[in-house]
Amino acid sequence: MFKMKSSYMNKDLNYGDIITAVTKLQTPTKIVEFGILDGFSLEKFIKSTDEDTKILAYDIFENFNGNSANETKIKEQFNIHSNVIIDKADFYEKYKDFEEESIDILHIDIANNGDTYKFALENYTRKLKEGGLFIFEGGSQERDNIEWMVKYDKPKIRPVLENIKHITIGKLPSITIIKKIYNYLK
Repeated sequence: MFKMKSSYMNKDLNYGDIITAVTKLQTPTKIVEFGILDGFSLEKFIKSTDEDTKILAYDIFENFNGNSANETKIKEQFNIHSNVIIDKADFYEKYKDFEEESIDILHIDIANNGDTYKFALENYTRKLKEGGLFIFEGGSQERDNIEWMVKYDKPKIRPVLENIKHITIGKLPSITIIKKIYNYLK
C-alpha cells in the first residue's frame, strides 16, 4: 500500500472518522464524489457502506493544474469493488446527468472555493434526495485564508454559508455538511 495524499489527513482532527460516521448514520444507497486524488475519502465511503451502495467517483485527473489524481492508478486500486465506478468528469457539467432526488451523499473536494459551493448549491441540490447530504471540503475561516486562495484571489466560502444551515468542523482543511431539508434547501 502506498502513502495516500489527502487534505483530510491533517492536523487538527481525523476527518476520515467524520466521513465514516456521517456515512454510517446516513445509510446511503448512492454516493457521488467529485475529487479523488489518492482515494482517501473514497476508501472511507467504501468501508462505511455495504456492496449494495453505489459509489460514483469523478475527477478530471491529470487535467487538473495542481495536485492531480492519477487515473490509471486510482482505477487499478479500486476496481476490485463492483459497486464503485470511477470516471473522468467535470463537476461543472456532470450534474446534468443525474436524476433529481437520486443522491444520498454528495462529496465535493475539488479545490473548493466560494464559487464551487455556489455552483453546487444551485445545480446539485435538486439532485440530492430529501434528507441527503452535501459534504464539502473547506468552510472554515482558516481554510478561506490559505495561501492558494489568497494568491489566486479565489472567492471565500464563508460568505456563501452565511444564510444556510450547516455545520463546519475543524480548521484546516475543515469539512462542511449541509442537509437537504424540504422547503429549506431546494
